[in-house]
Amino acid sequence: MMGSRSGVDAARAALPPSHRPKAGHDWDTLATALNDRGVLHVAPARERRSNAPTSTGELFERLVTSPEPRLQQAAVLLLLTHPDAADQARAVVERLAEVQRDRAMRRYVAAAAMQRMARTRIDLQIGRRPEIPPGFIDELGLPPLDTEFGRDTLIELARQEEALYGYDAWGTYRALLDLFLAESRRAGWGKPCASAPTEPA
Repeated sequence: MMGSRSGVDAARAALPPSHRPKAGHDWDTLATALNDRGVLHVAPARERRSNAPTSTGELFERLVTSPEPRLQQAAVLLLLTHPDAADQARAVVERLAEVQRDRAMRRYVAAAAMQRMARTRIDLQIGRRPEIPPGFIDELGLPPLDTEFGRDTLIELARQEEALYGYDAWGTYRALLDLFLAESRRAGWGKPCASAPTEPA
């Protein structure tokens, strides 16, 4: 298990250079929205709440449809931090199409698999959270999530992504899980920011 600050830095460094942040209004808006929901691993250059997502589901949609890879990946950590938003995330997937749908499905499955792989550590660090329900397993041709506590699911998901998109998906997912476990020790992780807009009912 990784140490707090050195662990965070090491996990961030493990992400490929193409997955590091780029400046821009959309980055700042979505990074601010993530911070407002207690997901702290990305930081805006400047806090922006204009045109911000008004729900966790809308934030998930804007993350998975972003052209920025690190924002796409932040959708995984958003679900790990707020698994109670799983129904909203599945609804988002159902209204997307083609590459965006594929990306959103894979981010959802990755979060569900990681949660199962690290269930004991997550429970110890941030308390028991709702389980992310299975979804899109058959559609993607993946092993069930209860096989090897989600590990087989994530390995096959990563193998498919490497073949489809040509990047080290397994290494990236492992780095994301390490990052989540390291940063979940930070004060304020998973807690709404006091200045954040209220989530609609």
